[in-house]
Amino acid sequence: MYQWQNLLDDGNDCFHSKNWKQAEYCYKEAAFHLDSLWAADTRNVSLLMAWICVSHNLATLFEVQNEPDLSLQHLLVPHNRMLSICNSKDSCEDTKIIAENALKVTFMPILMFSKRHPMCDTCQKSLAEFKANLESNKQVIH
Repeated sequence: MYQWQNLLDDGNDCFHSKNWKQAEYCYKEAAFHLDSLWAADTRNVSLLMAWICVSHNLATLFEVQNEPDLSLQHLLVPHNRMLSICNSKDSCEDTKIIAENALKVTFMPILMFSKRHPMCDTCQKSLAEFKANLESNKQVIH
């Protein structure tokens, strides 16, 4: 079986050689495999982070091709999934904690994207509210 790691590596090679369609294919296949693996093992942080990474690679791929709407979509998918898990009554506490921590990873690229590309007022307001909420929930470690 062709592993997601190989697909990610191939996608990166294609990206660097500007073979956009093949990079997209590899990244989407890697994301599919990672999504399936993580669904079977939701406490596996490494799989989750790899899936988020592949989603962000897709976002970068579309951004360099001047397709900001598709780029943003690939930034929002993992972010919205983590929000959904955090708010789900069906998710166990361990998975919710993992998702809460992952939100810090998914949010910053969206915020940076918003500085490079115009967003509607509603989206800007939502980003500002989320950022304020994230900052107010920071834990102090002594």
